[in-house]
Amino acid sequence: MDITFILLLISYCASLVILLSIPLRRRAVLLRAGRRIVEIKAKKRAFFKTLFIVLLCWLIIFVVKIRYFSVFVEIAFCGTAILGIEFAARQFSLMTLNGAWQNALIVDSEAVLYDDIAVFPVLQLPASEQKNYPKNVLVIETKSRGTVQLIFKDENLLNKVLEVVFTERPDLKPGVEEE
Repeated sequence: MDITFILLLISYCASLVILLSIPLRRRAVLLRAGRRIVEIKAKKRAFFKTLFIVLLCWLIIFVVKIRYFSVFVEIAFCGTAILGIEFAARQFSLMTLNGAWQNALIVDSEAVLYDDIAVFPVLQLPASEQKNYPKNVLVIETKSRGTVQLIFKDENLLNKVLEVVFTERPDLKPGVEEE
């Protein structure tokens, strides 16, 4: 056995483990999120685009087998493919869960728990300065991950989601101080 064979075996096994973890990831998010209050429709063809990413990543791993590269390039190819499959698995696990939930916001491949939200920085600004920011983007400062931007279809949907967030967690509303 040579190093390339071992690298391919590890890459395909890692990608399989990542893909098999999708139901577990989905279940973990559902347990933390609570019940859905506002549903956001998933983007059209998102399933096929994500499936294409997985197939492309497997093809990248296969290229390592049919072409001769140095070991470092092979590691880079396989690592990139595994990262792509991780991205796709995150997409697959959250794809149909988009919306405002009792304890979380889920949009595309981002899930933000209300407990993790520190502040909505753009909503803290005066109205004259808020005009400089897109009306369909929600900027969230989290306690654990830094700044997260959630992009909505339009401003009305964003306002519905914010209404749910402020109903579930009034302490997150701008201007309301924690006691």
